[in-house]
Amino acid sequence: MPESVAEFIHRHDAGRVPELLALRYHRMQADALAFFRGSAPLYYARFQAEPLLKASPVAWLCGDAHVENFGSFRGDNRLVYFDVNDFDEAVLGPVGWDVGRLAVSVLLAAARFGLPPAERQALAQDLLAAYAAALATGKPYQLERATARGVVRQLLKAVAQRRQRALLAGRARRRGGWHLLPAHAPNLRPLPPAEHQAVLQGLEAWRQAQAHPPCGPLLDVAGRIAGVGSLGVRRYAVLAASLRPGKLPRLLDLKAAPAAAPAVYCPVPQPTWATEAERVVTAQTWLQAVPPALLQPLVLAEQPYVLRELQPVADKLDFTNFTRGASAFRNAVPTFGRLLAWAHLRAAAHQGAAGPDELMAFGQAAADWLPGLLHFATGAKAAVREDFHSFRLACRAGQLPAAP
Repeated sequence: MPESVAEFIHRHDAGRVPELLALRYHRMQADALAFFRGSAPLYYARFQAEPLLKASPVAWLCGDAHVENFGSFRGDNRLVYFDVNDFDEAVLGPVGWDVGRLAVSVLLAAARFGLPPAERQALAQDLLAAYAAALATGKPYQLERATARGVVRQLLKAVAQRRQRALLAGRARRRGGWHLLPAHAPNLRPLPPAEHQAVLQGLEAWRQAQAHPPCGPLLDVAGRIAGVGSLGVRRYAVLAASLRPGKLPRLLDLKAAPAAAPAVYCPVPQPTWATEAERVVTAQTWLQAVPPALLQPLVLAEQPYVLRELQPVADKLDFTNFTRGASAFRNAVPTFGRLLAWAHLRAAAHQGAAGPDELMAFGQAAADWLPGLLHFATGAKAAVREDFHSFRLACRAGQLPAAP
């Protein structure tokens, strides 16, 4: 008997934190876009042989491109940027894999807004056209407050104006010494004492071994709950003293780095990395204009992790409870296409990737591939919706862990 959608997803979730899987599956049942976010391995397994996706230049890919994988963050230079911002699934592969997946997500998000089919198609076409036009220039730009518009500008402004005290509020307090509040903060969870001690001591030992530690002594750690696709992967919020005396502590994000789901199905041979965390950090450094503050790979208890400054969930685009309306979404779609193209151009010629000339030529030849890719995205969206309904029925039938 063939493996069902629910069985496939549950098998790929082996090794994740069991008590978080019920929440993950609950979030994936919200709608087809939420399911799409949480089922990247299924997407690549289903569409790995699609000829149109493979017939495109090889580049370093985000690997999980979708409309809610963009967000605002502070870079190492302390300026605020808006960019593609999740590279857990980063691989070397055909650019059609990235832009095709992003186009499917646009169609699903447009359906969430109740837009008519013709308008959904027009938005996906706008995305692909913006991607092609940006690629055709051969020059990767970056998006900052001065050049941003609409909801993107609002996110950039919110991050730029936020002070450290506001970031700590509700997540940590100073009473009796600084510590986190996992019992009260909605995206934190208490850890078993043994795990709390192991993570805190292991990370502090790593910090002390660095010639230039990224932060001061570690003060506390808690489990972190964020996202859909990676929910259940071991992830921690870390409270660390500042390197500058008298300054407020910093919040860090420590996230385990499992193998990239697309790599199993990718037709392109992958480089050998020392760890999966090195893959994530290297690809992110290549693909982003400026990487997030403190970004670096490390190993704790023989497991690879990615460390970076914590980015609150609110700083990423989330169309689940999007209050700014369909018009704001429409205006943001071309920006998504340009950002993805700029990312591909930045990583051009790195470790097996096509050079900028080949990417430019692909963008300039959009008339040859854009209609076909739009047709693929339309068919893929329908397949995703079918898989979503199958998954939701399985959850309702009690075939997967359920949230209380």
